[in-house]
Amino acid sequence: MRISILLCFLFVGCGTAQAPETAPEVTPAVETTAILAPEERLNEIRSALAEVTTELNEKGDYNCCVHPVCTWCAIHEDNCACFSNIQAGMEVCAGCGLGWHNDQGIVDGVDSSEVKWNITHEHPEGGHGHAH
Repeated sequence: MRISILLCFLFVGCGTAQAPETAPEVTPAVETTAILAPEERLNEIRSALAEVTTELNEKGDYNCCVHPVCTWCAIHEDNCACFSNIQAGMEVCAGCGLGWHNDQGIVDGVDSSEVKWNITHEHPEGGHGHAH
């Protein structure tokens, strides 16, 4: 009998205890790229690249020779030594070479026509009609 009273007491006691709080409903994150237009996504990418090149520059790992800073080395090399390369008469990346071609070079005493750079790419058969 004592066991049945004890079990009854435990059962009633458990019934009066408060239920644990339920976890808040979790809403899955919506990926923003799915709702942004391509132009908006490209602007986000450009902004992120500008931040990366600034951070690399502050660490001493990004020393570009054109303004605005090219992003070729950030994307392909994870660092940039084009400023030092051009001072030493060496080749610069394709982005910097194009920058010098467009009169955006920032190294004093360097003639843009003397900047060494190379970009290799091919046009499809009957392509744009110019050679590289």
